[in-house]
Amino acid sequence: MKRASIFVVVAILVAACGGTPSSQPPDQSQAAGQSQAQGPSQASSAEGGGGGGGGASLVDAANAVTDWCTLMPADLAANLVPGASDPQSQQFPLRCTVSNGVSVLEITYQSFVVAEMGPGADSISGIAENAWLAPGYPVDDAYLTVILGSDPAGTLYVEVAGHDDVDHGDDAIAVAQAVIAQLR
Repeated sequence: MKRASIFVVVAILVAACGGTPSSQPPDQSQAAGQSQAQGPSQASSAEGGGGGGGGASLVDAANAVTDWCTLMPADLAANLVPGASDPQSQQFPLRCTVSNGVSVLEITYQSFVVAEMGPGADSISGIAENAWLAPGYPVDDAYLTVILGSDPAGTLYVEVAGHDDVDHGDDAIAVAQAVIAQLR
């Protein structure tokens, strides 16, 4: 009787330590070099959404940035804000501002936020998951909202305030595209 009990205990221990019962095949979904579970940090890098793609990989890259001035496109900033001081970084919210006392270029990022397009906004296709220029600003102050992804959430804001009677909508779009290109 004692030997039978020991045999049963040993069989249970072998099964509990990772032995696969002969009645069940091993997990075939796990290929060599792949982990079985996919957590948020292992999400697919496929880009989805309307417009120009976005998704988890873009938001994950944005969430990893601690100083958004590293993403400020220097060539565009120099053109839009001539003679500007060095970019000024802010942590809450994550922001980078370039100013020359008259003109301002600002990029701001907020994780876990998905803004909603208000009435009168001009939808812009081809940028991340969704984007639009806000209505109601003077022509020389463009405010662009870019939804990088909704699951997980992340929103980029670009403001170009030229104070020069020039429409800066295309400039805000160009800045957003340059920032997103660096995130990819």
